Amino acid sequence: MTGSFLFAFYLLIGPGTVVLAMVLLFAGQRQMKLLRRPLKPLLPTPPRVSIIIPAKDEGARIAACLTAAMAQSYPNFQLIAVDDRSSDATGAEMDRLAAADPRIRVLHIRDGDLPANWTGKNNAVHTAAAIADGQWLMFVDSDVILAADAVEAAMGRAVSHDYDLFSLLPRIESHGFWEELLIPVAGAALNFMFLVPLANKGYFPKHAFANGQFLLIRRTVYDHIGGHAAVRGMFGEDVAMARLVKAQGYKTRIAWGADFLAVRMYSSLSDIFRGWSRNFFAPARSSPWRAIFGIVMVLAGGLSWGLALIGAAIIDDPTALRLWLA
Repeated sequence: MTGSFLFAFYLLIGPGTVVLAMVLLFAGQRQMKLLRRPLKPLLPTPPRVSIIIPAKDEGARIAACLTAAMAQSYPNFQLIAVDDRSSDATGAEMDRLAAADPRIRVLHIRDGDLPANWTGKNNAVHTAAAIADGQWLMFVDSDVILAADAVEAAMGRAVSHDYDLFSLLPRIESHGFWEELLIPVAGAALNFMFLVPLANKGYFPKHAFANGQFLLIRRTVYDHIGGHAAVRGMFGEDVAMARLVKAQGYKTRIAWGADFLAVRMYSSLSDIFRGWSRNFFAPARSSPWRAIFGIVMVLAGGLSWGLALIGAAIIDDPTALRLWLA
């Protein structure tokens, strides 16, 4: 395939894939826009929530994550932070914050403590869940920054609508050329690949989706499906857990949470491709072609989007492009 033919192919296919993904996202907007401000009042005695945050080598970011989590307006929660075999200051930062706030409990998992056939994250959250006393478990990734009313919003919606599993998609922050070029397209591709809006339809019992960056689940339901032990060796444990929950007849929902949580996932080009490839392949174990299609969408759509960004930059200020790419 010649370079000119490949370039022409990208120019033709790229815009189409992006437009198709965006049509799907907008079509499912109503089904996934479940959280709105102002929030409705909570129950007089709101259920207790255990917020579980695992982290491995996140010494530079874990304090911001935990500080935001501890600033929640929700009145009845505990926080369990898990230092998962970190080689940096993650554990020390957790201990420092816990010393100042008794609502934080820190668990340290050392090298050699990881059981066979478990992923590190699954073992970390499983260990924390075993000591959690909440009626609900909320799993939050260590790079997520919660708005002050995020837990209140999610719990209010879950309780009032009788959800058993409720997961939110965050606002993804991008800084720099490669992030702004690829991450929006990757997010759209993921939504398109897994038909995320259809996960909220009860008449598709085998179609479910969840985002492990923010996953809320009833403790009784978590125990009934076997918790993280049931998905111990999986990297796409969030989607696998949602499928288990929905297959048992429980009510699952996935919603836009851009107003309530934010995350900066990857900062370098290599991290973007490595991380999003894992995000594509892990939940699509039984359908690798779906993941390959998603990656093609990113490459094709990314080139198309990149040309648009570069063209806009040149038109607006030719000198800005050089600084942007530096």
